[in-house]
Amino acid sequence: MATKVTLTKATADYLNLREQSEKLEAQLSQAEANFKLALAQDKVTFSVFNGIKVALISAERAKYSVVALKELVSDKLFKTVTKLDVDGKKFKSAVELGVITAEVAEAVTTMTPYTQIRVTELADQNAEVASTTKSQVA
Repeated sequence: MATKVTLTKATADYLNLREQSEKLEAQLSQAEANFKLALAQDKVTFSVFNGIKVALISAERAKYSVVALKELVSDKLFKTVTKLDVDGKKFKSAVELGVITAEVAEAVTTMTPYTQIRVTELADQNAEVASTTKSQVA
C-alpha cells in the first residue's frame, strides 16, 4: 500500500527541490566556466579525473538561408529538403482578426492535452487560501 502524501508536503517538496535545482544550475554554470578557464590556462582540451575524461569540444552548428536556397534550387528539391510548419502565435492572431475563419481553424487544428506545474508568487496569504480551496474542489 502506498503512503498517502499530503498536498502541503508535496507542494513544499516540489518548491524546495525546484529552488535547489535552480541553485545547482547556477553552480554548474560557474563550474563550467571555471573548467573552460582552467583548460585555456593549461592549453589543453580535456582533463581526466577518477578515470573519467571531460573534454571541451568545438563544433559548428549549421544555419541555412531558406530564401537563398529557394532561389538556387528547383521547387521540387526545395520542398524535399524543407519543412513547412504553422507559427502558432501568428495563426491564433489571424483567427482572432478573422483572416482565417473559425471553420478553417477547427478543420486544421488538433488539440493535444498536457499537464504542467506552474509556480506563481502570490501577493497575499488570502489568495493562497482561496487558491488551495479551489484546487481541492476541482
